[in-house]
Amino acid sequence: MATIGILGSGNIGRKLAKQFIQAGNKVIMSNHHGPDSLKNVIKELGPSAKAGTIAEAEQQNIVLLAVLRPALEDVLSQNTDWSNQILIDATNEIPTQLAQLRGSELVEHLAPGAHVIKAFNTLFARYMTGTNESGRRVLFFAGDDDDSKQTCQNLFVKMRYSPVDLGTIKEAGPLMEFGAPLSGTHFVEVDE
Repeated sequence: MATIGILGSGNIGRKLAKQFIQAGNKVIMSNHHGPDSLKNVIKELGPSAKAGTIAEAEQQNIVLLAVLRPALEDVLSQNTDWSNQILIDATNEIPTQLAQLRGSELVEHLAPGAHVIKAFNTLFARYMTGTNESGRRVLFFAGDDDDSKQTCQNLFVKMRYSPVDLGTIKEAGPLMEFGAPLSGTHFVEVDE
């Protein structure tokens, strides 16, 4: 059982927190409003969830990034040493942003040392269900560290997804951003 830090308590953060718990993990939820604002969320998630600060959530070995893109720099700067932590990036690029680094490459830059895994951002929140009546939802993911990708793939399988490793952040990231070819795809691996 792992404790997973969650940065962001919006629709995606809450939905994935529930799935992490169902897969046998604990979560520390955080947002920019502070732990007191999370009482109802924690009550809904149950005893495997705890409200914490962003700094507490960022101390976990696995951290989910589920904040709006404009908040990235502020949220990620609260941890100055991301060495050997897995940072699952569920964010999407805002199409009007202009920057040299885009998508998860920007996340890698803002969280030096983190093993960034891009995942969940091609699915609309309502389709983040893992298994449905037809089979397992396909979950595309990418990353640069093989051990971290294997850890996340095992986690995604426990969450009842059918994970598909697309390669590195640089290769696969652009395919997964908002408006890109895989954005909004909700494939299911049909059970036979």
